[in-house]
Amino acid sequence: MHMPTHLFRVLKLLGACAACAVLASGPARAATTVDNGTLAEWIYGAEHILRGKTSAAVMGMKIKKTSFEREYDLLVMTDDRAPAAKVLLRMLGPALWRDNATLKVGEKISFYDPRTNRITVMGNSMLGDNWMGSHFTNDDLMRETDLARHYSYVLVGSAPGKDAGGQAVEDYTIALTPLPTAPVSWGKVIYRLYVGADRQAYPVRVEYFRRANDDKPVRALVYEDVRVMDGKAVPTRLTMNVLDQPGEYTRIEYKRIRFGLDLKSDEFTERAFR
Repeated sequence: MHMPTHLFRVLKLLGACAACAVLASGPARAATTVDNGTLAEWIYGAEHILRGKTSAAVMGMKIKKTSFEREYDLLVMTDDRAPAAKVLLRMLGPALWRDNATLKVGEKISFYDPRTNRITVMGNSMLGDNWMGSHFTNDDLMRETDLARHYSYVLVGSAPGKDAGGQAVEDYTIALTPLPTAPVSWGKVIYRLYVGADRQAYPVRVEYFRRANDDKPVRALVYEDVRVMDGKAVPTRLTMNVLDQPGEYTRIEYKRIRFGLDLKSDEFTERAFR
């Protein structure tokens, strides 16, 4: 099978030969006062914990629905060094889907289908569409919505918890409301995180509500299995649960990740699709 040179280089940096081959805690109590600037830093840090300035990761995705089950192997590369953030998500397997890719540069998102050799530019109306049949949307994986920038936030509670090493931490529950002109899909978001001894904010659970006055969320993203990868403690299992469809979920398992790679600009262009 042909593999573009830049893709082989990134996978080699990851040490991802295997990927090349297969191409809860109690109720929250009243919260102490935390200023908005600190809340913004926590949310931004939690949302970017698996990215850094640059990153490349190999992951598995399992989709479980009542009608089918499907598994993918994926390569995701990110570059947040410039204001126009870049994300490239490329499918490594199975063979039927290999080399399908999604690219985000700034606000432009493009899809590539190798079977037709066709590139499609995504409109804003497609942000909420499910990515490749999963329970994650295009917006979830491409990070077009910036929770720290597009929402206002209020700390609504805290509770004692433990980090991955069993050390006592404080869990924080934050309510996010979209700003009046923000281009977002969710009318309310409830974000749980904790701040470790390293001052890093770790995401725990994110609940998404269609409307601000809804009592029940429609889905929940759970972060688990914090491990040290490339010298950094990160959650390695992300599960998106559909709350009105019990038993349905999409789970992402990180197999390898590297931070601070010298990713080239041409690795985030449409030329990288082929």
